[in-house]
Amino acid sequence: MDLLVTGASGFVGKNFLLRKDPDWRVYAVYCADAGFTEFVRTHELADVHPVRCDLTTLAQVEGLRGAIPSRFDAILHLAANGDPAASAANPADDLRRGPLATVNLLSTFGCDKIVYFSSGAVYDGHKGLVGPDTKLNPVLPYAISKLASEQYVKAFRKHGRVGAYTIVRFFGAFGPHEPARKVYTKLVRFAMTAGPNGTFEVRGNGQNLIDAMYIDDAVSGINSILKSDVRDEVVDFGTGHPTTINELVERSMKALGRPDVRIKHVGEVPEYNEFVISPERMAELFDFRPTTPLEKGLLLLKEHLEAVEAVQ
Repeated sequence: MDLLVTGASGFVGKNFLLRKDPDWRVYAVYCADAGFTEFVRTHELADVHPVRCDLTTLAQVEGLRGAIPSRFDAILHLAANGDPAASAANPADDLRRGPLATVNLLSTFGCDKIVYFSSGAVYDGHKGLVGPDTKLNPVLPYAISKLASEQYVKAFRKHGRVGAYTIVRFFGAFGPHEPARKVYTKLVRFAMTAGPNGTFEVRGNGQNLIDAMYIDDAVSGINSILKSDVRDEVVDFGTGHPTTINELVERSMKALGRPDVRIKHVGEVPEYNEFVISPERMAELFDFRPTTPLEKGLLLLKEHLEAVEAVQ
């Protein structure tokens, strides 16, 4: 299979490349990560072809014509604004990285199937159980952009640029190669370095819900979707068992051997997630359920971070 992966140098992208089907030939689009080609070389990913391109600039996207295929068996579209909270301060940048990049990509390259990574953020404003049939009216710019991109994917499907789609409303993952600003890496590093009776800062009141799976599970889910013949579906991709941020800190510190840590609440957050999804549709369509408990995932992340520090 010829596969185009956008956002390949990001957290999910790197982990996907490390665990993809070995029979797939991948064109891995990245933008600003100067170390990405070295990542591909170091991990001996001979069937991964790095392609540098800013998807927000149509001229750069069109400039790839002739260098890579014009139509792919599948596109895994991961590229996005990686900091949802920042969208409130700079919605124009979020708009460029989301809908504009999607339109530029699909105006230039076709595919038999696209897997578009949307976000659970599209349920912004809802409480309780939500799903693909829930009426949406988000006000967070990041969520608006994700929902708009979903609609553009459907539009390109209607006009034949896309043969089929799976829109994945992703609730997040954690593990190796995630940005240092992410809460899971912060928790692990804090547990590794803080003194006795340390204090971990949580923005807001800590009642925000978070639902993230270990990255190996997320990659398994992506592979299942790409290999499937399922067409034109919107699915929620999460554990379905969220915790509050406060609960996450407490469970993490206990798992990492630091039950003495206290929580300090500071400032506010752009939005409070109070919704939960069911994982049953992913199980039904793609025979997928995450299997790694939070505590095990945290210990695996700790092992990775310790290994990285050992060679630095």
